Amino acid sequence: MDLEQENKYGDNGEELINNVVANIFSFDNARRQRMLDGFYFQDAVFISPLLCVKGNYNIKNVFLLWKALNQQEPSIDNVCFDGQTCVVYMTQTLRPRLFPWVSLQIPVITTLYFKETDLDSGLWKIYQHEETWTIEGLLESVPLLSRWYDYVIRTMAGKVLVFSGQMLTSANDTAQLLNSRSQEIEDATRKLAQENAASWKSTSFYDDSDYNRKSNSDLE
Repeated sequence: MDLEQENKYGDNGEELINNVVANIFSFDNARRQRMLDGFYFQDAVFISPLLCVKGNYNIKNVFLLWKALNQQEPSIDNVCFDGQTCVVYMTQTLRPRLFPWVSLQIPVITTLYFKETDLDSGLWKIYQHEETWTIEGLLESVPLLSRWYDYVIRTMAGKVLVFSGQMLTSANDTAQLLNSRSQEIEDATRKLAQENAASWKSTSFYDDSDYNRKSNSDLE
């Protein structure tokens, strides 16, 4: 794919990448295979939270398995492309063929990483296809789990974290107060010791003078 040439024409480049993305996730085997052959490196890597495979042949089998497990193509919500990285926001519909009444909408973010086939060739292909989804997205795709997650788990987790934060704040404030009081006591003790030492020296001086005067008087 000559991305440099297509990017010069703006809309043509955007149309090209949108068509590439649509064909990659199409359930039409021929269209998807053309994308694998023309826009993927032969040793491209496919990564998802559940698996990691390398090579076009293995990537093709992953797509075929997903198609076999589902009756509906994913819907493309948005495509962002900066010339080297394409981020696709889409919704996967999990609808197994064996259980057609089950339908779960799972938000997925797919990132396609491009690089040049050769230095200054202007021909770019995908070397890594990465799909990510979150536990939150999976839970929210199931109605009952979604409500339980929102109103029970999140609420309880929020209260626990707030209480923990309050306890840590209180412990930190107490530690600072104790440290301050300890410093004040140490300063007061040092000051008292200095005053006692000065008083002792003064008293000793007068006592020694009286003793010397009394000794001189006795001698006379």
